Amino acid sequence: RLLERAGCISDLRRNVTYNLNAHGGAVVCRYVADFCYVEEGDLVVEHCKGVRTQVYKIKKRWLKAQYGIEIRES
Repeated sequence: RLLERAGCISDLRRNVTYNLNAHGGAVVCRYVADFCYVEEGDLVVEHCKGVRTQVYKIKKRWLKAQYGIEIRES
């Protein structure tokens, strides 16, 4: 929130859900981003986690393939 107040980022949102769909469009699972915000005109999806589980790694690749979103890890 401090970065948003300082004007470095905008449109800060927490726990944003992305549906991960199968080829036919059916929702198979969901990825919940810790934070999403706009920085220098670009959407940033940020994930704060100590352990990168196998399920997270799959969802990260799936999000990139389906939405073109690269997750920023912190």
